[in-house]
Amino acid sequence: MRYLGVDYYPEQWGMELVDRDLSDIVTLGANLIRIGDFAWDRFEPSEGEYDFSFFDEVIAKAERHGLKVMMCVPTATMPSWLYEKYPEVMNVDEKGYAQPYGARRGYCYGNELYIKKAVALAEKLADHYKDCETIVAWQVDNEIGHEGSDVCYCKSCEKRFVSYLKEKYRDIDELNRRWGTAFWAQTYSEFKQIPLPRPGFTPHNPSLRLEYARFRDQIAAGYIKALVDAVKRYDQKHPVTHDFEGGIINKTFSPFHAAEALDFVSYNNYPVWGGQKAPLSEAELAFSVDFARGFKGEKFWVTESIMGQQGHNDIGYAPKPGEAENWALSSLDQGVESLIFFRYRGFTKGAEQFCFGILDADNEKRRKYFETMDFFKKAKLKPVVEPKGEVCILYDYDSKSSMSIQRQSDVFSYEKECVKFYTQFHKRKMVCDIVDSSRDFSGYRIAVLPYMIIMSDGFKKRLKDYVSNGGIVILTPRSAWKDTDNNLVFGKRLPVDLDDLCGCVIEEHESLLEGQSAPCDHQGAEGCGTVFEELLRLTGGDALISWKDNPYGDYAAAVENHYGRGWSYYLGTSFDEDTLTALFDHILKKLG
Repeated sequence: MRYLGVDYYPEQWGMELVDRDLSDIVTLGANLIRIGDFAWDRFEPSEGEYDFSFFDEVIAKAERHGLKVMMCVPTATMPSWLYEKYPEVMNVDEKGYAQPYGARRGYCYGNELYIKKAVALAEKLADHYKDCETIVAWQVDNEIGHEGSDVCYCKSCEKRFVSYLKEKYRDIDELNRRWGTAFWAQTYSEFKQIPLPRPGFTPHNPSLRLEYARFRDQIAAGYIKALVDAVKRYDQKHPVTHDFEGGIINKTFSPFHAAEALDFVSYNNYPVWGGQKAPLSEAELAFSVDFARGFKGEKFWVTESIMGQQGHNDIGYAPKPGEAENWALSSLDQGVESLIFFRYRGFTKGAEQFCFGILDADNEKRRKYFETMDFFKKAKLKPVVEPKGEVCILYDYDSKSSMSIQRQSDVFSYEKECVKFYTQFHKRKMVCDIVDSSRDFSGYRIAVLPYMIIMSDGFKKRLKDYVSNGGIVILTPRSAWKDTDNNLVFGKRLPVDLDDLCGCVIEEHESLLEGQSAPCDHQGAEGCGTVFEELLRLTGGDALISWKDNPYGDYAAAVENHYGRGWSYYLGTSFDEDTLTALFDHILKKLG
């Protein structure tokens, strides 16, 4: 069933407005409200003392108005009593600064005490509302990892990181060998000597930094699972979700892993936010929505869809008439089952005074109200779709992390490079799935592997089997450079153990920095490459694009190779759009 609704915060306004609001929300065309998102102090005003009366009344009123409810477990902001009694739960940055009370997401989601308190709240809520027929879904926490909260250097994290390393490596000598700690006299005699990778005069060991990223990934997924399990211990009838935020691709954890415990994924869709001069491009927005769909590869919800101008201090661009409605309508074509607008009414107080909603502080029904009404009418006529692409982009958390740890070029952006490939499919109106590298991608006709610098032997076999059986793979610069410990490989040509698949090896390479590019030639058309410049020597493949006037000599910039029943394409740079478009025209002809 498709739910269409609004994010509603009655605790900010008081019960006296609720009946009128709910009546107007029904007139708007909604059938659901999302509540409780930041109301921990209402549910647990003092430690261990729970009070559900306020939201019981809100839910009862919603039922009388024929509205369903998404109930949130509000652990993204904590009550003052929790901080006062347990200040050690706060997130600590790389300089040792603990977050102050009063800001959102100030907690460390690896802190066992905070997890205990959050789980207790989730259990009490689920137990209290388990038989409530008005509730149709649960949301746990809010936008995990947002606003820099994905990384923490507190004592609890330090202790847990040491335990994580002990469990993974068992033997400290094995860790020393694999990390190459002979470099800079870093050899450890005990696991407890291993530091958290806080910034220093020089970078930490890349192996240490990658393990810390993997540890953060495990912590994030474990936190979400703990809350989901807490709800399900008491309520198995209603599905449980979490609302991921837009910049999640850049966080120090994998949303694919965090989503594993969820019944369905939710996503907060903000094409523009505070301080932006313009919204995301059409392709950028489509990529972000399809990326969220990929977390479970199923239809999903948008729990916050923008309607009004947004921001805390700087607010910038305001959605133009019809723009927010069109953004919402577009998302329905990308597998969004249910959609909720943020927010019904903006609040006049607090940090989000400038997060405007359907209604502004004047409380009058004006353009945004009627635009939302128009969207609900159109949305009710649209079928729920579950897109399935013939092509995919593989997301690999280890490689994304490695490329973040050592960018190698000051203009490298994993997200922008992914969007660059996605745009090639989007502008041809091809559905493109974003798939985690651990999943089976053998059913796709084309697989793009952006900057997959870390490849295990097992993955390389899967990749070769895929192409041998008729698949088409597009590889980028830095493919298969490193082993799973984030180290370069001794005695192997690049790309490591893929020269037979790619039909080439890298003879020379260079990073291109801001303002730099290298000229190339594609069938007489001039183009250029940026970010990286890999000079490819043919070992069986054919050059599709060549470097031009290169001081190192004549080398290919892109190579095509027939392998088994399929094809591989190795791209030695980030090509300009015209060159990349011509290259994709050539590749896509193989799909007929």
